[in-house]
Amino acid sequence: MDVQERIKRAQEVMKLSNREMASHLGIQEDEYLRQLDNPDREFYEALTGTFGISMTFLMEGSGPIFDWRPLPISSILAFRDERDWRQFHTPKDLAISITLEASELLECFQWSAGDLVVGEHKAAMEEELADILIYAVSFADAIGSDIPTIIREKLAKNGAKYPVEKAWGTAAKYSDFEKE
Repeated sequence: MDVQERIKRAQEVMKLSNREMASHLGIQEDEYLRQLDNPDREFYEALTGTFGISMTFLMEGSGPIFDWRPLPISSILAFRDERDWRQFHTPKDLAISITLEASELLECFQWSAGDLVVGEHKAAMEEELADILIYAVSFADAIGSDIPTIIREKLAKNGAKYPVEKAWGTAAKYSDFEKE
């Protein structure tokens, strides 16, 4: 896959048209298409800075497509507030909703031979995952937590429980490491 194909792949994942890509980059669509045909370092940097596309992915085709992607937290909360639903978004009810949506995601695998069904159920899985994430953002707001902060803190805690030298290539629980 060449660099133009990698850019188009990232664009597909984001579900953005050429016009939308150009608009986010602050250029006209024809300019975007010209730069896409002959990308330079400045164009790569604009793609990474604007969309979070990984420079390693762009240049080498390896690693994840994105280094970072912002969650549309304000859009989620605005959607809720426009409908006056905050009154119903108690921590208890949001926790229930997260669990129910997670069960609906699991339903995509019911009566299947395992992960083989991902391709045929991907759209349904994405919808259920979106519901889970929307409720998770609402839950974080309801309890006054900052998502990036709690994720960083949990990754640090998990890093201590699952040191690379003990956890590499194993699905064992951290408590099993303590027995060694």
